[in-house]
Amino acid sequence: MVLRSRWPDRLAAGLLVGAALAGVALWPRLPAEMAVHVDAGGEPDEFVARPLAVALGPAVGLAGVAVARLAGRADPTADPAVVGAAVLFVGGVVAYVQGLVLAYNLGYAVPMTLALTPVFVAAGAVALYALRRDRMP
Repeated sequence: MVLRSRWPDRLAAGLLVGAALAGVALWPRLPAEMAVHVDAGGEPDEFVARPLAVALGPAVGLAGVAVARLAGRADPTADPAVVGAAVLFVGGVVAYVQGLVLAYNLGYAVPMTLALTPVFVAAGAVALYALRRDRMP
């Protein structure tokens, strides 16, 4: 299967690199131990060292983009643009969550419903896009 375009990969990677660069730029203001997970009530329950917190999200995102692309090769869709949408979704969501992690550790707590709403909206949009575009002939 020949892929029409790699722009979703480049955009997803750019978002993730941007998230990493934001962490580097904010490095002096970030705590030595950073919260990387919060419970349902918004209380932090997982902490890691600053270098790991700054690098982990973007690294996981890049791996997720690669897995999404490989999944598209292993089980091709009728329309390659669907895989591109999945790649962009993975990179965008991980970069967004990394931004929330950085914001939280700078003292800007975002309510859980506000934090999750864009992710659910994007997931729904990608699912509808895939259903519409990936009709089998």
